[in-house]
Amino acid sequence: MQGESRPRDVAFLFRDGVLVDHDASSLSLPDAATEVSDWSRFCGWMGFRFGDLPQHHDDICAGQSIRLQAEDGATLALVHQGDSLRAVLHDTAPVDAAACHAAASERHDLLSRSLAAERAPTPIWIMDGAGSILWQNDSARAVPPAHVPHLTARPDFPPDVGDTSCARLRLAGESGDQDYVYDLHVTRTAMGCVHHAQDITRLVRAETLQREFVQTLSKTFADLTTGLVVFDRAKMLAVFNPALTDLTGLPPEFLSARPSLFGFFDALRDRLVMPEPKNYASWRSQITDMVKSAAGGLYHEVWTLPSGQTYRVTGRPHPDGAVAFLFEDISLEVSTTRRHRLQMDLRQSVIDRLEEGIAVLAQDGRLLFCNTAFAEMLGVDPDSSFAEMGLHDVIAACAARYPDPGLWPEVEDRIATRRLVATLHDRAVSPGQAGADLRVVPLGRGQSMLCLKDRAIAEADRVGLPLR
Repeated sequence: MQGESRPRDVAFLFRDGVLVDHDASSLSLPDAATEVSDWSRFCGWMGFRFGDLPQHHDDICAGQSIRLQAEDGATLALVHQGDSLRAVLHDTAPVDAAACHAAASERHDLLSRSLAAERAPTPIWIMDGAGSILWQNDSARAVPPAHVPHLTARPDFPPDVGDTSCARLRLAGESGDQDYVYDLHVTRTAMGCVHHAQDITRLVRAETLQREFVQTLSKTFADLTTGLVVFDRAKMLAVFNPALTDLTGLPPEFLSARPSLFGFFDALRDRLVMPEPKNYASWRSQITDMVKSAAGGLYHEVWTLPSGQTYRVTGRPHPDGAVAFLFEDISLEVSTTRRHRLQMDLRQSVIDRLEEGIAVLAQDGRLLFCNTAFAEMLGVDPDSSFAEMGLHDVIAACAARYPDPGLWPEVEDRIATRRLVATLHDRAVSPGQAGADLRVVPLGRGQSMLCLKDRAIAEADRVGLPLR
């Protein structure tokens, strides 16, 4: 046991890693952890001064002695005798060696904490009870001087001792720069206050830009005539625009409740805003296939609704597994296309009923179309040919049916060189044949129309006789 006159040397006795005895006046080994020996705890306690300590007590052979020296002159001698390991701590100070070591441990711990606080990325000030700065770290010294009085001022409602108050401050920037924004945390101590300031200017600016961007997108979506709906990765409705409610008739309350993707399309089916599935039992699998196609950017269909309206529905993938659907009312477009097709069919029917053969040539000489009389007159069928007929092919067919060496080369040259400025009237004269009347009409933009009327047919019509 220890006497009143404490030696400067302190001994620790270990057997199989267990501390069985010591003569220190105080001992503050680290807390024991699971399956950690007393020797490991001892090494953790001594390690900052004597870094070369063996990690295991068996690392010191029997009869071996090791002497370690710290930078402050203290020594630690390790002697392995028999089944015991003796550690003797010697300190040069005229006090108890263990107490001296404990003081050195505290100094080391204080230095580590001080270094961590000094190098912290956020400004820290320690204030006394009168509001004066006792200490500040490097980050605090880098704060604009005009901001320091605001960040170190006593809070209007100081927290209780041990509690922390939080506040957000917006301070003017220097030289017309944008404002700075800080989150200020003030912790009350028995001696004063500790102020921690975090500069969140960039974060606030990013949030502002994001909010403005979302508002801009929202305004853009609100003005679109195309219905838009976005489902997140969990396939729950995340975004929709007003046009969607107009096109689908789904109430905003239903859409704002964020229905699932299946719930959304079920509601469309109930309102007859999508084609009725032929097999209701496979309805869910059809929707699943639709979502998979949209996720791959491949879904594009035209829905003809019972109401007579026609919608174009497009699926598009979005980041993070989301998917968006676009709904466009193309009823007017489809109606116009159908009406235009009917008009074109009617015009073609009228042209086909004419006895005069008509062929229209493009600017580059391609045959755009011809009527039935022209095809039968020359014995050609452009629709059944893989290759497009050109000007030379048309003139060759005309020359074969109505040979006239002096006419057809001139007609081809005028059309090819665009020297046709007015309607050309002529007659194809063939020996032993009635020939044909010819008109070549410029249509503008380099296009031209070639008209042939067989004179034998015209003569038969004039006298009212059937043509054999």
